[in-house]
Amino acid sequence: MSAFMFWCFAILAVAGALSVAFMRRLVNSAFALAFALIGVAGLYWTLGADFIGATQIMVYVGGVTVLLLFAVMLTPKESTRVPYARFVPAGLVVAVVAAMLYSVYRGVQFALTARAVELREPEPTAEAIGRIFLEREGYLVAFELASVLLLIVVVGAVYLARRRKET
Repeated sequence: MSAFMFWCFAILAVAGALSVAFMRRLVNSAFALAFALIGVAGLYWTLGADFIGATQIMVYVGGVTVLLLFAVMLTPKESTRVPYARFVPAGLVVAVVAAMLYSVYRGVQFALTARAVELREPEPTAEAIGRIFLEREGYLVAFELASVLLLIVVVGAVYLARRRKET
């Protein structure tokens, strides 16, 4: 069942990423990006990294996708008219060549360092990471500073969005 779910999430991630690249409308691309990021979060969950999967959903799907949608909706139409169609063939060639070079590199690297490794079963990570975050000797101060920084960013974004044009 785990392998089946892995392949389902992998297909969702790849299909979403391809949809982002080939959709004509930016809003549709943003929603396709959300599906790609959900697929990546599912891959994390199938690999036993439950905290990273949940963080992927909250930060990227919940935050970045909404931010992109607001940016697309608040951008004037005149500034978004760029003919990207002429870049697609060159981008595909570059992507194929890069994938081939990377696979050759990984194959050579694997051949040079091949040895039998026994993998253990994945274990939940959310509880251990939560304890580390909230211990006084751990990352509590950095965690709180990050939350204050995010609060400042949200207040600044609301200020910029509500600012009236002065005449």
